[in-house]
Amino acid sequence: MTTPTDPTADRRAGHDQALAERAADSGQWLAGLITAAMLDTVGRPAKLPEYLFADLGLPPDAIDRIWRAGLAVGLCAGRIERNPQFYRDTLTRLQTDLATAGYHAMARHTARTLNTLGPDPRQHPADTDPPARGDHA
Repeated sequence: MTTPTDPTADRRAGHDQALAERAADSGQWLAGLITAAMLDTVGRPAKLPEYLFADLGLPPDAIDRIWRAGLAVGLCAGRIERNPQFYRDTLTRLQTDLATAGYHAMARHTARTLNTLGPDPRQHPADTDPPARGDHA
């Protein structure tokens, strides 16, 4: 028995992809506007941390520590994001460390990222696939 195919499925998939990309592009464009507007509002980059965390009521040194930690995390995430396949081992280790320490939700997020990387390019199929029927070692 054959299953009928939806003749509009390919077209719908193309529209879905195009609209998703448009939404992402629009979000990045808006982020650029908001970022520029924040800097224009405060006048100089050194004032951005205080602007962003002003409602926390924290002393300036605490705000500076938060800002510096956020920058370090952002730089690390950006480095991994550009070439995640080169950080597979690091992501695997960090995911395991998070799970072992009881940070299960964070470990799931890291595992989700690992699952999007696809097969490890360093592995040849012959290294991981079981022998074909009739092959002998």
